[in-house]
Amino acid sequence: DLETIEEFIGWGTIMFVDASFLSILVIIKMLSLDWVLSIICFIPAILLIIWGGLVEKIMSSRWDLRQKNFDRLYDYSQENFTGIRVIKAFVKENQEIHYFSKIARKNKDANIKYARMSVLFDILIEIIIALIVGLLLGFGGYFVYKYANGEAVIIFNHHINLSVGSLVAFLSYFDCLIWPMIALGRMVSLRSRAKTSLKRINRFLDTPLTVSNPLNPIVLNNVKGKIEFRNFSFKYPDGSFDSLKNINILINAGENIGIIGAVGSGKTTLVNSLFRLYNVGINEVFIDDYDIMKCDIKSIRENIAYVPQENFLFSDEIKNNIAFSNINLSDEEIINAAKFSDVDSNIKEFKKGYHTVTGERGVSLSGGQKQRISISRAYIKKSPIMILDDSVSAVDVKTEETILNNIKAERKGLTTILIASRASTVSNMDRILVLNDGEVEAFDTPQKLLEISPTYQKMVYLQSLEKEIEGGDIHE
Repeated sequence: DLETIEEFIGWGTIMFVDASFLSILVIIKMLSLDWVLSIICFIPAILLIIWGGLVEKIMSSRWDLRQKNFDRLYDYSQENFTGIRVIKAFVKENQEIHYFSKIARKNKDANIKYARMSVLFDILIEIIIALIVGLLLGFGGYFVYKYANGEAVIIFNHHINLSVGSLVAFLSYFDCLIWPMIALGRMVSLRSRAKTSLKRINRFLDTPLTVSNPLNPIVLNNVKGKIEFRNFSFKYPDGSFDSLKNINILINAGENIGIIGAVGSGKTTLVNSLFRLYNVGINEVFIDDYDIMKCDIKSIRENIAYVPQENFLFSDEIKNNIAFSNINLSDEEIINAAKFSDVDSNIKEFKKGYHTVTGERGVSLSGGQKQRISISRAYIKKSPIMILDDSVSAVDVKTEETILNNIKAERKGLTTILIASRASTVSNMDRILVLNDGEVEAFDTPQKLLEISPTYQKMVYLQSLEKEIEGGDIHE
């Protein structure tokens, strides 16, 4: 779309200036030779301009259809390249090629439709030019014949005295008008494309900001880490139901909090609400007793270190991925952060150590290594609030235990929230929040939850069964 607009502004401007000056000068000379004959050749040209305006609307719609089909082709291709390993693992290459060919065929058809209209317009211009030449030769020859025989031709009280030389000169001038007429056709095509592309870009640029700073925002400084949800309910912008309902919890500064619950119970949604990724209700979510809807978004995010559920690493050195929050961090700080997540020994095993390039999205690393590097990246930020969203699910039990002990020891006095899918992962937290279908089932110490929370009781029981089976205590 940008290239289309650039082409119109660049080549379109050049053609417009060139054609305009040439047309004006030639028309003046033609009118000075014979204005009646000039009007005769201008009538089809005026019809061409009117036709161009009608064709432009059709070409705009065809170009819009072409661009939309190209969008689908591009998105599908990008998705396939991103998920190429999954496609190969399930031997679905032929299926994906078949789907791609269908999308490519629609894109080809849309391009052909636009090209046909463009060519049709070019042919029409050639026909009109030929028609005008025919009119000039017909009427001009007649006027020359009358002039040669000494017979007067009067049109609108105007005596036409056109010699052979004047007719040749007139035709030569008209020949100079052929390029401006062709340029007009090309400009109609360029303008229709640019107009459509500009609308597409404006639709994107004019999308209203849904998350923005309030007037005179409160800048959070010296955050202690106290978090509170008051009668908090949340529904995604395009959602049809509340993902979270009537959440009332208070997390004291410096607490280690675990969050557990079934898949889809709202665990990630709850912690994401702290980042202002979406708008929440006024007086519902507080950090250090400040309503986050009245706070500066940047200052909120600066005070929270986050390890997302889907770990993302940049195609850069491991060292730079860990030090992403501050490129000026020392090597010692980076190594200490790696030791915190128990990934230092793994990194040193690589040939280039901390200078190893992870590849796109960390493709050269295992799932557990990516998780632990993400934890290091969050830990090194030294934020008063740290959130780990199911961030130890891909590591073994021993490594998980090391990380949890490091959290307990090195983040003492700082607020840490750990989302987990295993009860054992959060068993040593100060308190555990149990979510069930978007609502708070219980929020208390692990010991108390064994008495009051059916969900927590079930998770502990199922995990104990797993351990017994692994240990061989249960037999068929």
